[in-house]
Amino acid sequence: MSKKPPFLIITTMMLVLGFTATSLVSYFVANNSLNQHIRTNTLPLTSDNIYSEIQRDMLQPVLVASLMAQDTFVQDWVLKGEQDSTQMVRYLQAIQQRYKTVTAFFVSENSRNYYHSTGVLKQVEPDNPQDQWYFDIKKLPSDFEINLDTDTANINMTTLFVNHKIHDKYNNYLGAIGVGLASETIIELIETYQSRYGRQIYFINRLGQVTLKGQDFSAGEDIRQTNGLKEIATRILTSPSGSYEYSNNGQQYFIKTRFVPELNWYLIVEHQQKTEQEVQNALWINLALSLLVTVIVLLLVHFSLGRYQRRLEQMASTDLLTGTASRHAFEATFSKMLSFSQRNQHPLTTVLVDIDQFKQLNDNYGHLLGDHVLRKVAEILTDDLRHSDTICRWGGDEFLIILPECDIQHARIIAEDMRRQVEQSLQIVDGQHTNVTASFGLAEYDHHESSENLFKRTDEALYQTKSQGRNRVTDNHIQSNPKVKEAVHAD
Repeated sequence: MSKKPPFLIITTMMLVLGFTATSLVSYFVANNSLNQHIRTNTLPLTSDNIYSEIQRDMLQPVLVASLMAQDTFVQDWVLKGEQDSTQMVRYLQAIQQRYKTVTAFFVSENSRNYYHSTGVLKQVEPDNPQDQWYFDIKKLPSDFEINLDTDTANINMTTLFVNHKIHDKYNNYLGAIGVGLASETIIELIETYQSRYGRQIYFINRLGQVTLKGQDFSAGEDIRQTNGLKEIATRILTSPSGSYEYSNNGQQYFIKTRFVPELNWYLIVEHQQKTEQEVQNALWINLALSLLVTVIVLLLVHFSLGRYQRRLEQMASTDLLTGTASRHAFEATFSKMLSFSQRNQHPLTTVLVDIDQFKQLNDNYGHLLGDHVLRKVAEILTDDLRHSDTICRWGGDEFLIILPECDIQHARIIAEDMRRQVEQSLQIVDGQHTNVTASFGLAEYDHHESSENLFKRTDEALYQTKSQGRNRVTDNHIQSNPKVKEAVHAD
């Protein structure tokens, strides 16, 4: 904590210097060569960045549809006669969940069934206008198409579909498969790009019609009919990429265009020319926001350092599943308690608890239920402890308990109560008849033995419990057998 003030000072200096330098450099560069810089550097770079993000965000459905079309499971399932529709439904559900699409579908050429992640929706028909897309895709020279259409499973949702052909190894047409993204999701992506780069972004098709745009888009729906753009529309639509400039209502615009072959659309990134006064105003706004961000970051750093330090300490000392002490933290506490007990000649008893047949429980009912049993057992054991007692998860299904100021007789009463509660409380878990029980081994500290020998005796008591049939309490009372005591001292 003594290092926090220097760290905060250094962080403050770095933030102030960084924000100030960035704002001033941006201001002077913009003042001297704003338009030229945007036209030749910033706008092309922004367009490239956005194109890269589109490939990452919007073209993922294309890649997913291609993988689905090449999936041997799909091809084999179709060639075997589509015998079990639930297999295809589960496959589409898995695709939809894994890639977070709003829909996943398959239409069979043989049965004309429309398989969806929710089930078999219908059969496509040539005379149904809503099904025309399927019969059109068969005629396409390419393997896939992208279009905006109403979702068959939800007629209130407009979806960007990727429809991909499926062929077998002999190039026989098997049907169409693909996924869809909600148009709202794509618009959100466009809004994110616009907010991040400060540019207006939209898509047009090969006819110049606007296909996707942000909510604040105010230009025309066709560049061939938009003032300023209509004069250069032909150049835009006949070139794979380019940089252009046009005027509309006295305002100057710079645009960068790029054809996206995977979407068969043109990406348009548009920048509105700023005046010198607006640049200066932006400088003051940037400085003010920089100061605000600096203050917020410093406050967050100040409060977060202590919080995360406490959280790390808690994670290091606590078993995340059961909430009991971790073995690492327990060993330090164990050593201190033994020293205190030896110094003051106070009784101390250790209890080793093992959940009976836990591996069989996991094998029969699964690890999720096993984890639930572990948490429940930990709760039962903890509820019977005093504030001075300590419990930790010693192994996979074992718990070790220290009972200071407690001799073996009282510890046996406590352990027996714990055993009874486990047996009564865990007969049924999550609707399953589990009949969970636990075995207990106890040993009282001799004040002359090592911690290793104390644990060894506790473990031997637990082993004896298991050998006698489990679900019972067994103690290893060293005072009751002088020969054992002599052997322990000799050890």
